[in-house]
Amino acid sequence: MFCILSIATIAGISTATARAESSNNQAAMNVNIKLFTFKPKALEVPVGTTVVWTNGDAVDHTVTNGTPDKPGAAFDSGLFNLGKTFSFTFAQPGEYNYYCKKHDFMRGTVKVSPAKN
Repeated sequence: MFCILSIATIAGISTATARAESSNNQAAMNVNIKLFTFKPKALEVPVGTTVVWTNGDAVDHTVTNGTPDKPGAAFDSGLFNLGKTFSFTFAQPGEYNYYCKKHDFMRGTVKVSPAKN
């Protein structure tokens, strides 16, 4: 398995995309929640990848599928606090937006690609 992390800074705003690829082994990717931000904010992963979010803030956060105005049903961590984790395995290709219910300005995306043959 290998991971590529690219960072671009535009007008003083940093964005990051992490990409994971694997053969037959299930991949795992980590997202840190720190300073009210999901890092990296965007992931690109193959089907079967488990993403693990770790709360590094001293306040509760959620990882909730969808957007504040259009919540999804794929996953919702509920509130979890400092040092706790939430994980979800992406079994279907697609683009999954997510946000924190308590701090709806916190948003991220997981783009899941079909498995390679």
